[in-house]
Amino acid sequence: MPTDSNPISTNKEIVHRYMDDCWNLGKLDELRELVAENCSHHDSVFPSLQAGVDNLRRHISMCRNGFPDCKFTIDDTIAERNEVVIHWTVTGTHKGQFLSMPPTDRKVSVTGTSIFRIEGGKIAEQWADWNLMSMMEQLGVMSQSKAEAKAPA
Repeated sequence: MPTDSNPISTNKEIVHRYMDDCWNLGKLDELRELVAENCSHHDSVFPSLQAGVDNLRRHISMCRNGFPDCKFTIDDTIAERNEVVIHWTVTGTHKGQFLSMPPTDRKVSVTGTSIFRIEGGKIAEQWADWNLMSMMEQLGVMSQSKAEAKAPA
């Protein structure tokens, strides 16, 4: 665990380590050290994602299977009290099934914002907001829908 005596710096370090070790490097054994057992997840793209470390482990694995080279870059971090907000960019190549989409072998770059609530030195709750439509356009799965939307009625 972080050794900094400043709680805000410690909270930022927990979130940065979570993003780098768990998401970027796939070190999912570190989840229990960084995330509370009953951590809640809020992401409109994954509304059925249930609370808990084991569900988060499956979720990260599923995302990394779809984009094995995924790389989150933290563009900005803001922290106050027990919350940490990061603005991030993720890049990756669609090599496996993701959201019922077969692999396209296309590269994507998507931005988003995540808010983390830290309790007892662990992530207790997190919210994510990112642009799924941008990703789908980059994967080429929105081309047909756009054409249908522009077609005269």
